[in-house]
Amino acid sequence: MSEKKDFQNKCFSPNWIEVDLEEVTRQHVKREERLESKRRKDLNTLLKELDEIKQNIEKVAEKQHRLANLMGFYSGEFAQ
Repeated sequence: MSEKKDFQNKCFSPNWIEVDLEEVTRQHVKREERLESKRRKDLNTLLKELDEIKQNIEKVAEKQHRLANLMGFYSGEFAQ
Protein backbone atom coordinates (compact mmCIF):
# COMPACT_ATOMS: atom_id res chain seq x y z
CA MET A 1 0.00 0.00 0.00
CA SER A 2 1.03 3.52 -0.56
CA GLU A 3 1.43 5.94 2.31
CA LYS A 4 -1.72 7.77 1.22
CA LYS A 5 -3.79 4.57 1.36
CA ASP A 6 -2.26 3.71 4.73
CA PHE A 7 -3.21 7.15 5.98
CA GLN A 8 -6.77 6.85 4.68
CA ASN A 9 -7.13 3.41 6.28
CA LYS A 10 -5.79 4.81 9.54
CA CYS A 11 -2.79 2.52 9.41
CA PHE A 12 0.22 4.55 10.39
CA SER A 13 3.75 3.30 10.46
CA PRO A 14 5.58 3.42 13.80
CA ASN A 15 7.80 6.23 12.57
CA TRP A 16 4.89 8.27 11.22
CA ILE A 17 5.60 11.03 13.68
CA GLU A 18 8.87 11.59 15.42
CA VAL A 19 8.73 13.02 18.90
CA ASP A 20 11.72 13.69 21.05
CA LEU A 21 10.43 12.63 24.45
CA GLU A 22 13.28 14.36 26.25
CA GLU A 23 12.38 17.66 24.58
CA VAL A 24 8.72 17.23 25.50
CA THR A 25 9.71 16.51 29.09
CA ARG A 26 11.96 19.58 29.20
CA GLN A 27 9.19 21.78 27.85
CA HIS A 28 6.75 20.39 30.40
CA VAL A 29 9.17 21.06 33.25
CA LYS A 30 9.79 24.62 32.02
CA ARG A 31 6.04 25.24 31.79
CA GLU A 32 5.54 23.92 35.33
CA GLU A 33 8.35 26.17 36.60
CA ARG A 34 6.72 29.21 34.96
CA LEU A 35 3.37 28.33 36.47
CA GLU A 36 4.91 27.82 39.87
CA SER A 37 6.64 31.21 39.73
CA LYS A 38 3.33 32.84 38.84
CA ARG A 39 1.53 31.10 41.69
CA ARG A 40 3.94 32.21 44.36
CA LYS A 41 3.46 35.86 45.22
CA ASP A 42 4.35 37.59 48.40
CA LEU A 43 1.65 38.80 50.77
CA ASN A 44 2.06 42.50 49.91
CA THR A 45 1.54 41.81 46.20
CA LEU A 46 -1.56 39.76 46.93
CA LEU A 47 -2.96 42.49 49.19
CA LYS A 48 -2.37 45.13 46.50
CA GLU A 49 -4.14 42.98 43.91
CA LEU A 50 -7.01 42.38 46.31
CA ASP A 51 -7.32 46.10 46.96
CA GLU A 52 -7.43 46.78 43.20
CA ILE A 53 -10.18 44.19 42.80
CA LYS A 54 -12.12 45.77 45.66
CA GLN A 55 -11.84 49.22 44.06
CA ASN A 56 -13.04 47.83 40.73
CA ILE A 57 -16.03 46.22 42.43
CA GLU A 58 -16.87 49.52 44.12
CA LYS A 59 -16.66 51.38 40.79
CA VAL A 60 -18.98 48.85 39.18
CA ALA A 61 -21.43 49.15 42.09
CA GLU A 62 -21.45 52.95 41.68
CA LYS A 63 -22.12 52.65 37.95
CA GLN A 64 -24.88 50.13 38.61
CA HIS A 65 -26.50 52.50 41.10
CA ARG A 66 -26.34 55.40 38.61
CA LEU A 67 -27.82 53.26 35.86
CA ALA A 68 -30.63 52.11 38.15
CA ASN A 69 -31.41 55.76 38.93
CA LEU A 70 -31.40 56.66 35.23
CA MET A 71 -33.69 53.74 34.41
CA GLY A 72 -36.07 54.88 37.14
CA PHE A 73 -35.96 58.39 35.76
CA TYR A 74 -36.66 57.33 32.17
CA SER A 75 -39.34 54.82 33.04
CA GLY A 76 -41.01 57.07 35.61
CA GLU A 77 -43.92 59.46 35.17
CA PHE A 78 -41.62 62.20 33.93
CA ALA A 79 -40.91 60.33 30.67
CA GLN A 80 -44.56 59.51 30.03
